[in-house]
Amino acid sequence: MTGTIWIVAFGVLGFALSSCAPTSLPLHTTVDTLKIRKTPLTAALVMPDAIKNATSRQEVSCAGTYDVPIGAELETGMTQALSQVFESVEVVDDKSQATGHDVLIEIAIPQLQAEGHCALRRTLYATGPLYFLFRPWDTYEGHAELSGTATGREGQSLLTATFKSKVHSKDTLMTDSLSRDFAVETVFRESLIDTIQQLTRGLVKSSQFHEYADRRKGKSGEP
Repeated sequence: MTGTIWIVAFGVLGFALSSCAPTSLPLHTTVDTLKIRKTPLTAALVMPDAIKNATSRQEVSCAGTYDVPIGAELETGMTQALSQVFESVEVVDDKSQATGHDVLIEIAIPQLQAEGHCALRRTLYATGPLYFLFRPWDTYEGHAELSGTATGREGQSLLTATFKSKVHSKDTLMTDSLSRDFAVETVFRESLIDTIQQLTRGLVKSSQFHEYADRRKGKSGEP
């Protein structure tokens, strides 16, 4: 009998620990067409392993704790965005490997933040029978921050800036874990894409980049 009690106790403990474990949350980042004119330049995106393999742990109220593979999502999104600006984009581990490229781009790990608002659902829970007469919803809001620099072949600065996304939100009428996870994923993904697009457009609009690109195009046309 004692052995059975211990087995049950360990089973309950194991379930409790597993239920508290962070949920892996890939964002499936995809950057749409930016309608930017491509330049005949090449770019190197510097992403050391510390950034490529980075995971961002996020505790989101009204939802749970998530592990976001932010490094992989960042690499995917940045490559998609920069490929719309440059003839080619190569991801390198270190600046020393970026020989022969026209533009060197370095980025920091993005800062993500999100929070849930579920006061209505909790209030209706407390009322008992009234909960079943309404369809309460939760709202999730998130934003991101991304810093990056771009330099030319001789180390000249083309861009140094930090970009902050607007606040992205997602409502969910369903209160199950899958619906909450989808809502959190959505606000994180849209916030990250927002900053990636801002960085890319910021580079293209930079007067330093325009002047540098014109000089490089002029040199490439020399006999």
